[in-house]
Amino acid sequence: MEERFKRLKKAMNTHTFGQVKFTDEHRQKINEKIEQLQEVDITNVILSLLTGAKTGSELTQLLHVRGIKSILNNEGAVYTILHTQEQQGTLESYWVGDEEKYYKLTKKGLKYLQKQQLRENPGKSLKDLLNEVTPNEN
Repeated sequence: MEERFKRLKKAMNTHTFGQVKFTDEHRQKINEKIEQLQEVDITNVILSLLTGAKTGSELTQLLHVRGIKSILNNEGAVYTILHTQEQQGTLESYWVGDEEKYYKLTKKGLKYLQKQQLRENPGKSLKDLLNEVTPNEN
């Protein structure tokens, strides 16, 4: 750990949290809440990652980087979601060569993703959300 983080941790323990005592029950409840927060809707995360065309393995790597635990040792779930979304018309796929299959959002998928983001971020303007989903390519 970097020195500045060690100093911050020490300051937090002595000043901010010095008088706070956690029981094992408290810690268990906190850990359960953290795990619940980490259980996200993988479909929406995958769709949000598809603002540009990506392969299934690229998506799996991005999900790993984001710390989504539910796909660890179950990468096939990503492909199941991709195929389901393709059948529902929210994304489409195409092959490059004989080995790489790319997935990208359709117009229907983009509209679905925008609606989801509006639900999750009601305070943001539509323009802000559209810029997040379809960034300017200048």
